[in-house]
Amino acid sequence: MGIALGAFEAAGRYTREQTRPWLTAGVERATEDPYLLHRYGSLWVDLEAARGLVDRATEILQDAWEEQWDLTAEKRGRCAVAIAVAKVAATRVGLEVVNQMFEVMGARATSSSYGFDRYWRNLRTFTLHDPVDYKIRDLGNWIVNEKFPEPNFYS
Repeated sequence: MGIALGAFEAAGRYTREQTRPWLTAGVERATEDPYLLHRYGSLWVDLEAARGLVDRATEILQDAWEEQWDLTAEKRGRCAVAIAVAKVAATRVGLEVVNQMFEVMGARATSSSYGFDRYWRNLRTFTLHDPVDYKIRDLGNWIVNEKFPEPNFYS
């Protein structure tokens, strides 16, 4: 979530300070463009939803951690499910933010002098260490077959 939120904040700052309005937008400033505002609003909704899932998973993990040696397989499984859901949501939203940030900032923002590409690169590197396809498979197995994810290094 941190990379996505950082990218979102950087894009907002750049948009306010640098972005020019599209020539057919009919506005004087890019910050008045209704399509740009719609895109920022939509991304914010997605970020807040993912943040809520991450907060929920954090609370469930803390509860499980406090169980220590009394942690049951059921509670551990529910914790793994909550974490998988948060991981998938955060990855999806993060990738959407780091891709859409260039849409809202404009072509000049792709210049390497700004370094905005680091958000995409850092997020991809981080997310590829624990591929979401396996989390989604685990979630599907839990939903269809009522089997919690097997404990492993990443769950």
